[in-house]
Amino acid sequence: IERGRFSKSKYITHVMVNKKDFLMVTTSGVLFVTKGTFGQLTCEWQYSFDEFTKEPFIIHGRRLRIEAKERVRSVFHTKEFGKIVNFKTAEDAKWILSKLEEVREFNPKL
Repeated sequence: IERGRFSKSKYITHVMVNKKDFLMVTTSGVLFVTKGTFGQLTCEWQYSFDEFTKEPFIIHGRRLRIEAKERVRSVFHTKEFGKIVNFKTAEDAKWILSKLEEVREFNPKL
């Protein structure tokens, strides 16, 4: 991903969100990755576990809510407090949530 930009993080798992996007879990956090036309992988957004303000949770069956510390973005000072990832199925959302919980349990300092 992005010429090894995240190579220091250990890959745990990922779940496809649609044909070109997926949510990846690493030992240090989560990455939302998009696959480009020519196969290149780009990280659209990321959160380290220490940026989480509460445990991720599922809303409306298949949407994973990740709440994180406030970030100020761009010149317009738009505030960001996390993301909602809309998976294809409720099973995908539950499975990735269980993996997030496992990683965080295994690394209690996160």
